[in-house]
Amino acid sequence: MDEASEDKQSVDDSQQTSNDKESAEDVKPQDSEADKQNELQAKLDDMENKYLRAEAEIKNIQNHARKDQADLIKYDGQQLAHDILPVVDNLQRALSVEVTDESGKQLKQGVQMVSEHLQKALSDNGVELISAEGSQFDPKYHQAIQTVAADDDHKADTVVQVLQDGYKLKDRVLRPAMVVVAK
Repeated sequence: MDEASEDKQSVDDSQQTSNDKESAEDVKPQDSEADKQNELQAKLDDMENKYLRAEAEIKNIQNHARKDQADLIKYDGQQLAHDILPVVDNLQRALSVEVTDESGKQLKQGVQMVSEHLQKALSDNGVELISAEGSQFDPKYHQAIQTVAADDDHKADTVVQVLQDGYKLKDRVLRPAMVVVAK
């Protein structure tokens, strides 16, 4: 009985061991499957995050491109206007010359017409004269070349005289007005 008992016990132990192995094998595939599922979910979450970031970056690039394009359209011709300003200055100087003879008056009238057409073309394209004389000094629009003492006629920090006109294109200064300021 001892030997039969031991054999039976041995068979039972071996079945138990084999059942434990099967249970362990059953658990391992489930754990392995769960690990794979978690790993795949993490990859999916990572890819989704990357996708959302890429989509946001594309939207930012598109918005930036739209803004740049709007600025290009808004300030189109800025360089041309900047290059024409010395011509406007020379025409103003020519008009400030006093003439006495008839041919000089006719020439001055022609220069006046050219000046008016040029001023109209500039204003039609958004180029405006910066008003300065008598206004409060603003360093965004005025460049102080000289100062004079303030008096009853001219309060401190006001523009007394304009030495050279300033111009702006829409809201951008092309050239500040060169002025004399009361201090």
